Amino acid sequence: MTWRREYTHLTTATAEAVWKRWTTPEDWAIDDPDLCEATFATPPRVGATGRVVNHGTPAQRFTFTELQPGVAMNFRIGLPGAVLSFPHRMRETPHGLSVTHAVEITGPLAAVFGPLVGRKIAAGLPAVVRLVTTNALADTAAEG
Repeated sequence: MTWRREYTHLTTATAEAVWKRWTTPEDWAIDDPDLCEATFATPPRVGATGRVVNHGTPAQRFTFTELQPGVAMNFRIGLPGAVLSFPHRMRETPHGLSVTHAVEITGPLAAVFGPLVGRKIAAGLPAVVRLVTTNALADTAAEG
């Protein structure tokens, strides 16, 4: 079974600027109000692990499962009877860069963890995507 929610935002930010925010651990806590800290080696590589700490929850270890510069990034966290994944995608459109963040839960207990864990994460996706793209624009302006 799979439980999935996603949010997409169009921006004038560049794919390079968004990619930098996705692959810089210090930026994760800036771009995600629910996150206290993220740690991982840079540049990240598929199979590498890291750690995230959300407000009010224990630290979680994660594994990068996809890294396509300027296109896609994904990482996963193991849960009892399920896997929690965070697919990130971007693509150029005639109207700007389309940036999508998703939360996906797969496995036998996805129907349980979707409402318990996924719903809260999904509710925060619009704010996170907007912060990523806004901060990517600010980074570009600061470098200019």
